[in-house]
Amino acid sequence: MRAFFTFLSILFLGITANAQTELNLNSKISFAKQEHDFGQLPTGKPVAYEFEFTNIGNKPLVLSDVKASCGCTTPSWSKEPILPGQKGFVKAQYNMAREGKYRKSVTVKTADGETITLYITGEAVQPNNGVETAKPSIFSN
Repeated sequence: MRAFFTFLSILFLGITANAQTELNLNSKISFAKQEHDFGQLPTGKPVAYEFEFTNIGNKPLVLSDVKASCGCTTPSWSKEPILPGQKGFVKAQYNMAREGKYRKSVTVKTADGETITLYITGEAVQPNNGVETAKPSIFSN
């Protein structure tokens, strides 16, 4: 009878230890940068910034939802699971259609329940309004 209780005790401890190990498995997202400032740029040409992140957890990381704060900003992101120690991205593209300062956000949610907000900022100005633009080269023979 004593051997039976010893066997049950060992079995219970094994199951409990295994459950605790499974509970400690999670993904963890870490962004290198959470805000990017484009500065002053002319209106009319979309701008984009790619935010890089690393999975610093111990199981694959999945982005379950990525949403922009408005229709003028379009997000794209790593769709495949990101393994521990590997990198992924969230890209934010702003259409630069209207003149003025902007601060747009992209909210990132992971399958493990983390929520992080990324920001792009800058100022859209009319072309040739004090903003340097690329000028074509003219070569003479």
